[in-house]
Amino acid sequence: MGQTHLKTFKTRVKRRLERTESDLNMDIDGDTNKNGRFGLLETGEDEALTLSPQTSPVFSDIGPGNSIGFQGNALMPITSIGSIGTVGSVSAGIDQAIYPYQDAILSPMTSNDSNTTSSKLHPHQDTHEPMLIDQELAKSDGVSPLLSLPIEILYQIVETVYYDENTNSISSNLEKFSKSVPYLSHTIKEISLRFLYKYAIFNRPHSFDKFLHNLKKYPGLGSFVEFMDFQTFTSIGLGRTGRMNQEIQMVTSSTITQALAMCPSLIEFLGSENIQDDIDVTVLDWLFNRLSNLQALDFCGSSSESFLQAFSQLELLDSEKPICNRLLKLSFHDCSNLTIDIFEKIFPKLTNIRRLDLNHTQVSSTTLLHYLPKLARLTHLSLARCSQLNTKDLIAFLVHHPSIANESLQWLNLQIDSNVISPLDEKYLIFTLKNIKAPHLKYLNLGGMPVNGRTLQIIKQKFPELESLSISHANIEVADLNLFMEDNTQIKYLDVANILLISSKGFTVIQILRNYFFQSNLQAIEGDYKTLYDLTGGDYLKIHPNPPTSSLILQTLQDTLPQIWKFYDNQGRRAWLYKLDPSDPEYNEILTSAGKSRTIRSNLVFYDLETGKKIETKERVPEFLKYAGKKINCSIGYFNLNMTKKKSYIKGELLEGNVSRGLVRQRELVD
Repeated sequence: MGQTHLKTFKTRVKRRLERTESDLNMDIDGDTNKNGRFGLLETGEDEALTLSPQTSPVFSDIGPGNSIGFQGNALMPITSIGSIGTVGSVSAGIDQAIYPYQDAILSPMTSNDSNTTSSKLHPHQDTHEPMLIDQELAKSDGVSPLLSLPIEILYQIVETVYYDENTNSISSNLEKFSKSVPYLSHTIKEISLRFLYKYAIFNRPHSFDKFLHNLKKYPGLGSFVEFMDFQTFTSIGLGRTGRMNQEIQMVTSSTITQALAMCPSLIEFLGSENIQDDIDVTVLDWLFNRLSNLQALDFCGSSSESFLQAFSQLELLDSEKPICNRLLKLSFHDCSNLTIDIFEKIFPKLTNIRRLDLNHTQVSSTTLLHYLPKLARLTHLSLARCSQLNTKDLIAFLVHHPSIANESLQWLNLQIDSNVISPLDEKYLIFTLKNIKAPHLKYLNLGGMPVNGRTLQIIKQKFPELESLSISHANIEVADLNLFMEDNTQIKYLDVANILLISSKGFTVIQILRNYFFQSNLQAIEGDYKTLYDLTGGDYLKIHPNPPTSSLILQTLQDTLPQIWKFYDNQGRRAWLYKLDPSDPEYNEILTSAGKSRTIRSNLVFYDLETGKKIETKERVPEFLKYAGKKINCSIGYFNLNMTKKKSYIKGELLEGNVSRGLVRQRELVD
């Protein structure tokens, strides 16, 4: 289908949301809506033609306001639809103008008057398949030709609108989607429900409570849920004490278990430290033993005593094909109190594991060597800050274990704290890098390791596809960097934080950018916050090429544009300089604003004085951040949700990056 239909579809959504209250009330009078200019309505039964305050359907249960995209109370449910003569607000008017026959259009999912009860819906019985609009009606004047299209094409149109890349977050994208698309017609609403419940992201306890309420009332919705995301969840704030948070019974082990039991199609469960006390052995039993479609689990930051006790009590089923065999990604990032016996219990079941994040855990190299299945095919591995690793078994695991020796490894993090003795000294590190079988390695973090000039040359020779290298606290000279970057066209990101030679003198950074990196494909460097901030003033740095050594190349250099390196920081924790592409509008803005003041990024929120609405501007996230993460991303990513069902992905033939396209979570950047 061409772009014209899609553009028309989006335009209709926008026009409906911009209509004034008077226009809406005019459309409601008479039969205008039956075949009028809205043109997307299905009329339904005759008995649905009248609405009154007593008989109007309640929209608070499954309506877009209570659908997924919960963000605290950001999405207020429409509690009731008023009478036609008294429209309470523009938004209510939109509901009535587009849906004067609410009962027919919202049935059976949202109407209280529906003949379909919740007992008739269960996880294995979806709602009825959407029916196309009557062909005679489609020929009528004012009816959109979209509704005469096959249902498969309508599905693709809704899907295109759902994956809106012009968004600041998943929550805001789902909020916009829920407030517009489901209102267009009954057919499109039926399709929209599948997307609204596909990715369930929870920021506050009330959002999860609304979600669970809807699943209980209409269990059929549970079959649409494929992703549960608690990574931005918090119950802190609003003047609550810790005891008050414990007394709030919206998110507990019991309610999480109920939700899991009603979502048989769940593919990813992304937890966080904020629900660690709500994960008991029953929740773990569902995740590891019962949900047969589960591919990814993330318990990032969970380290409470109750969390440890739950894993200690967990018993994995000893069947020929246990459910947890299907797991492709597992993260225990910062789960620092899990004991070795827990890993020894879980590892043998992970025959299909690809991504394994053990950052800051008590796992031992002996456990990895003897308990991780030989059939596993690791693409991403993090052993950063693991204090129980010993030299002999760590080398044996990295060099000889079949899960790595099959040349599948693309991402490896061996970072250690600078004040900790490395399990690999200079000699053993060189031996490991020389013998590890990872020709497709793209990311390597050796922060804190004894890296020197010789190590850099081995890295350059062994890993021709390497794009991101972290060597913080390395003992190297500027000349070593020069040799490493010479004719190196692959490297995009370099972490040189806390390297004494570079950190002590800011002018050295300028010299490096001009002398050694000017002709490279490097996109960003990471350094010390104070050094980079002082150099740029928190804004940018302009680098001109070196003066010509010969008059023959003078003209060429005169035509060479200067490079502009912008400052970027992660709330003061980490800092970078990244290179602006000459095609970037900001590049030309900086070149033409020499000496003029520029607007620097701030956290201020602006509101429209006339409407009172918040003015939303999408903050463009720099592309280089996809190389800067120190945590393995266990999610397929919001813009790649459908990839989880492709055979090529399940078989490991379809490669994916570590960061979701267009979205970078802050926890992936935390050091």
